[in-house]
Amino acid sequence: MERFNALIKKDGSGRLTIIEIPFNAKEVFHKSRGAIYVSGTINGIEYRSKLLSRGSGKFVMVLDKAMQKSIGFDGQEMTVNITMASEDLEAVAGEPDKIVDVTCGLDVLTAIKTRQSIRKFTAKPVSEDMVSAILYAGMCAPTAKDKRPYHFIVIRDRCVLSMLAQQNSNAAMLESSAGAIIVCGDKSREGIKEFLYADCAAAAQNILLCIHGLGLGGVWCGVVPNSDWRKLLIGQLALPNKLEPISVIAFGWPDEEKELCPRWETAKVHYDKW
Repeated sequence: MERFNALIKKDGSGRLTIIEIPFNAKEVFHKSRGAIYVSGTINGIEYRSKLLSRGSGKFVMVLDKAMQKSIGFDGQEMTVNITMASEDLEAVAGEPDKIVDVTCGLDVLTAIKTRQSIRKFTAKPVSEDMVSAILYAGMCAPTAKDKRPYHFIVIRDRCVLSMLAQQNSNAAMLESSAGAIIVCGDKSREGIKEFLYADCAAAAQNILLCIHGLGLGGVWCGVVPNSDWRKLLIGQLALPNKLEPISVIAFGWPDEEKELCPRWETAKVHYDKW
């Protein structure tokens, strides 16, 4: 972990807000080739970013508007304290081989066509390996500019599941579920609300498809802004101000079967224009 002070300023074009890295990142982080991804804090605010090479061993980090706002940058040069560590994405990519030992019996199109919302579950427990696989599926979802603003909170505590179920009739299935995954969006990482919701929705869809592909059942519950249930989630989960609860996904072994309905609607398809 590197610690240093640096200047935040506009680049020569005036369009980008950058931090010039005061060392050769390739040498310090032992990266002979490929992109360098880093994470750490700027004045105590967490970040994740990609370093841009300026040649001759010089690197800069670009700050998006959300981060600029979080640290109070107003367009004038300011000195900040930075911690920075390299993210070994290759190691992360190989991690599921070590922590997940599950198989999926459905091809992707079959999983998409046959997935349904399941609200009744048996008492059979779901293994931690399966939960890890489900979470990894969520992390594989596409996000705007690869910001990956999602966080997942796994709830297995029966008392908490029961309390959340009793406080929202639309989430009553949590009472019998094996667990729940709360998909949250990090507003400090993605400052555009529409992108934040879209990124978390993509992660939720990946999670739901993985749940189905593993033979489990699942259903998502929306979190209405300014609702009492949203406030309950924030308080119960001790969410910091930067995290927005987007959806709650119940999962477990299914205790119901539903008839498949055809979904193709020609009237929903348009080519080149409306």
